[in-house]
Amino acid sequence: MRRTKSFSWRLRSALIAFTVFLTACSDKQESLTQLQTCENHYQAESYQVAKQECQLAAAQGASKAQWLMAHLYRYDLLGKGPDQEVAFKWYLEAAGNGHVGAMREVGQGYMYEQGVAQDYQQAHSWLMKAAKNQDAEAEFSVGILFFEGMGRNKDIGSAINWFKRAAIKNHTMSINNLAWVFATSRNAAFNNPKKARFWIAKLDEKLLELPIFLDTKAAVMAADEKFELAIKLQNKAIAKLPAETSEEQLLEFQK
Repeated sequence: MRRTKSFSWRLRSALIAFTVFLTACSDKQESLTQLQTCENHYQAESYQVAKQECQLAAAQGASKAQWLMAHLYRYDLLGKGPDQEVAFKWYLEAAGNGHVGAMREVGQGYMYEQGVAQDYQQAHSWLMKAAKNQDAEAEFSVGILFFEGMGRNKDIGSAINWFKRAAIKNHTMSINNLAWVFATSRNAAFNNPKKARFWIAKLDEKLLELPIFLDTKAAVMAADEKFELAIKLQNKAIAKLPAETSEEQLLEFQK
């Protein structure tokens, strides 16, 4: 009798466990279907429908759907004006669910006061999480935190280290910043015209039509004592500045 009851109990337990398993699989499949529908409508630029579908998938914890929800608000894809605060909340949801790009966006949000109060400690924390996942833009941003001394002591050595991590992934601004630091640093430990030449050569020639990169190349030429070429390049950079350039920026280029 005991054996029969024991068998019956085990059978019921197994059936319950199997039912729970099937329910979980069904929920997961539904979530995946909603996410795919969300992505399809987003890519088709059917943003109003995408919002509805992405919200359903986001409620199931789909970080990609939360990421897309953030984009809808950040880039005003719903036609109601950009909403950085709502976008940040969605990025934070996605970051909490392991989305690396969202970790970077949360870090930059704290860094540049985009949708949230500026907080360099939080910026560093989130950017480091993304950087540890090999996100080049996050590595660059960590470099900026150290280079500018945002929320910590200015540390050019650490900045160079993070710029290099991003630069080997062909991150353009990191390459530019390395060339700039090695060309202009007043610290003998970092001033190195040879390294400046090495990094400026990594930039695509097409980029050297833009003022910011021409400015860096001019600095590299000056560090290499090619002063006439440096002046020529700098004048070209100034001439290419957009009309809305502030007087402060213009003076910086002239300086």
